[in-house]
Order: sequence, then structure tokens, then C-alpha cells
Amino acid sequence: MLVHAEVDGQRLEEHEIVMGFFLLVAAGNDSTKATYCSAMRALMEHPEERRKLLDDPSLIPSAVEESLRMFPAFAHFRRTATRDVELNGKKIRAGDKVAMWYVSSNRDETRYEDPDRFDVTRNPEHQAFGAGGRHYCLGAALARLELRILIEETLKRYPRMELAGKPVYAESPFINQLKTLPVRLDP
Repeated sequence: MLVHAEVDGQRLEEHEIVMGFFLLVAAGNDSTKATYCSAMRALMEHPEERRKLLDDPSLIPSAVEESLRMFPAFAHFRRTATRDVELNGKKIRAGDKVAMWYVSSNRDETRYEDPDRFDVTRNPEHQAFGAGGRHYCLGAALARLELRILIEETLKRYPRMELAGKPVYAESPFINQLKTLPVRLDP
């Protein structure tokens, strides 16, 4: 559809199509890796949650959703308001810049009971992938599938995996990702 799409009689040029595919590949690789690493860290730090998945692998899809909620790969995105609106008593005018803080909205106490607790049975609605809006991630279904398989296979092969050092986060105001996660696979 992207290759054949027309807007106002114009089609994308070859370099625009190629760069679009590069963007899709890079964005999906980085964000999926980030969520996977943080999910595995949480499972190692919360052995009772890992035990739930080992005992009942059918919970893995809800663990994926909980991981997406708790560990968004990006801290925030900025958008431009297209119309005047009032949100929680705050007026936002068309043209205003608005930042969506995923790490905050996905832990909103008015939406989630005990929002800082990692719970593989929660299966929450969350803001990951753009929350179904205009900027919804084209790779959301693939990312969910990849995360499900990665978690499933890691637990199957390394059910006793444990931390082997201090995890370090990447230093960035934009990304919310681990830089290193030292583990011992088969203690």
C-alpha cells in the first residue's frame, strides 16, 4: 500500500520508500529489544511472577502487555495539537506542543491498581504503540508476537536465569532502555 499510495496525485519517491522501510526496521528492532530486556529483568527480580509463567505459559501474552505498560521503550513523544481542547482542566490550543510521557501515563494511579507492581496477570490497556491513535505503530502485532516468543523460549530454555551484575540504563531523556543486563543463564 505504501509503494502504490497517492496523496494529492503524488506518489512517494523511491528514496522515501526505502527510508520508510529503514525506519520501520530500526524502530521495531530497538523498541522490541528494550521491552524484552526490561521484561526479563522484571522476571528475574520477581521470581513469583516468573513462576506464574513457568507454571502457566498461557499467561505470557498478558505478561507481554504488562511489560509494554511498565517498560515503554521510549520515555515520551511530542505532538502538535490540531485543535483546541481541554484536558483535565488544562486548555490546549491548536498548534501547542504536547508531550506524552509514557513512563507516567502507563503508571497512572487512577487507571491501574498498584501501578508500580509488575503483575503478569494484569493484561492492561496501555499507551504503548501510540494507543491506537493516528500515530499507532505499524509493527505492533509483530512486536507482540516477537515478545511472546522471546519470553516463552527464554523461560523454556533458562527457567533459572538470574541477574549476574548491576543493570545499567542508557543515559537519554528520550529512551527508556537498558544499556546492559548481565545475566547468568543456567545457575
